[in-house]
Amino acid sequence: MTVATVGVGIVSWNTAGLLERCLQALPAALEGIQAEVVVVDNASSDRSADVAAAHARVVRNATNIGYARAMNQALAGTGAEVLIALNPDTEPPPGSLATLVRRLLADPGVGLVAPLLVGADGAPQWTARRFPSLGVGAATCILPRRLQGGRIGRHLLLELADQPAAPADIDWAIGAVHVIRAAALSGRAPYDERWFMYVEDIELCWWLARRGWRRRFEADVAVVHVGNAAGAQAWGDEYMGRCFDAMYDWYERDRSRVGVRAWAALNAVRVAARAGVRIAARRPPERHAHLRRELPHHTRVVLHGAPPLAGPPPSA
Repeated sequence: MTVATVGVGIVSWNTAGLLERCLQALPAALEGIQAEVVVVDNASSDRSADVAAAHARVVRNATNIGYARAMNQALAGTGAEVLIALNPDTEPPPGSLATLVRRLLADPGVGLVAPLLVGADGAPQWTARRFPSLGVGAATCILPRRLQGGRIGRHLLLELADQPAAPADIDWAIGAVHVIRAAALSGRAPYDERWFMYVEDIELCWWLARRGWRRRFEADVAVVHVGNAAGAQAWGDEYMGRCFDAMYDWYERDRSRVGVRAWAALNAVRVAARAGVRIAARRPPERHAHLRRELPHHTRVVLHGAPPLAGPPPSA
């Protein structure tokens, strides 16, 4: 089988060291596949753009325009049959991206494939997921942790359960590595620019699902992923709040305007219960500080509906 030309897009914002390792890994990861690599730099204050220029075509933005918009820039204007959206804090091993491209092209019903993301220590990250729903929310709220980590949790792809051990169809995958069939997009840009950052990956998978395109998790292909390298710089400990706010906005718009408050209520109960258990057990405050920060985002949606769209970080 002749492998199609591939377009690879990377968005950088102050990630020079990680970006260099990612770009150095690309030739071996693509295993000889012809690819055009474009790095869009969102006005970094470090050497990201200069590092990228040694390996790829660089687009330098005057301001930080956000992840989705910049990734669409990176993947625009190519005639490639396969588009790869790649985070700069990934380090794909030899042959990994080539394998994903070949598997995508081998199955005409698949619109997107994603690998297993692992930490630098090789520990699996929560990559493959079910679409948010009241059922999944109820499971994480009601089921004891033992069941969440068991067969039911594996079926629902809950956070406490192991990821699938073999390649499988899934609802959506974290967007650190998305390998996309260009034809499945039907002319639209890959990512919805409604959000500055976060939730664009679930929206793309939801959009593909509604049009009959399958999404595959290639569990036997692992890619090292640091995780949230830019987001942590932009928002610090508040980055999870940004994730939740964006997710609720998407849920209300695309999934259920009626159900968004019920889903938020389930999340609020779950977080409050976990925090209560840790406080009662006299755990150190830092063990439940993130839960205390998270809870207001859920309760606000219960009371007022999805929050207004958030803009760029103050440091952008």
